[in-house]
Amino acid sequence: MHNIAVLMNGSGEYKLCPIFDNGAALLSDVTLDYPMNSDIYDMMDEVKSKTICSDFDTQLDAVENAFGYNITFNFDKKDVDALLDSQDLYSNDVKERVRTILFQRIRKFQYLFKN
Repeated sequence: MHNIAVLMNGSGEYKLCPIFDNGAALLSDVTLDYPMNSDIYDMMDEVKSKTICSDFDTQLDAVENAFGYNITFNFDKKDVDALLDSQDLYSNDVKERVRTILFQRIRKFQYLFKN
């Protein structure tokens, strides 16, 4: 079904998955597209979306123009720090990469964060 997925409960009722296909979220393809030794800010600027158009900001603008400002997030930098600091399966450089990306997104899209 490509980028659409559904969940079925025990009664046979279907609903759309709440989140699906994160692609290369957090620049996770460190082997080919986003090597760990590359500049993280350059890579964030170069990453392309593949849905409506190749620019994530344009996609967000289109959704907000069509449906209003209905997307909000209820976490902040302290939550990111707590989560990442509690993880022991990832190296420090991977955790710092994720922290940098999330902090930059929080700064860029402040209006989407309730905290």
